[in-house]
Amino acid sequence: MILNEKLSEAVAVLAVIPPAAQTPGVLFSPWIELDVADRLLAIIQVGTFGANATVDASIAQAQDARGTHAKPIGAGKAVALHAAMGHDVQATIDVGTADLDAADGYGFVQLGVSVGVAATETAAVILGGSSRYEPASGFNAASVVASV
Repeated sequence: MILNEKLSEAVAVLAVIPPAAQTPGVLFSPWIELDVADRLLAIIQVGTFGANATVDASIAQAQDARGTHAKPIGAGKAVALHAAMGHDVQATIDVGTADLDAADGYGFVQLGVSVGVAATETAAVILGGSSRYEPASGFNAASVVASV
């Protein structure tokens, strides 16, 4: 642990799904290579659910940035949210390199956020931690315009 390191330096914002009133369907983050961070944390945010809406989020793995041979990571790497849970809720999904099928060359991950039934306010951010190089913030997505 580095005592004078800011948390914003210890984690990287690797990708986002920008806030939107998402209509039914799926939005995907870009494919993220797990070459600079050993762990990811996907944070899924839901604002106001549409009537009887659902929001499902899951992490997939692939062999390259084009999504070659994409497949789910496995049990425990998906969440299901629904309007009965209330508005303005969050969920998280943790993924580590040990969760990937490395033996078959899987080293990329992607977050998918699916809205069902009615338009719902969603957003997501994917953080990378346990960086192989310091500071992790050096690997922030281009959309990160300030860090103080």
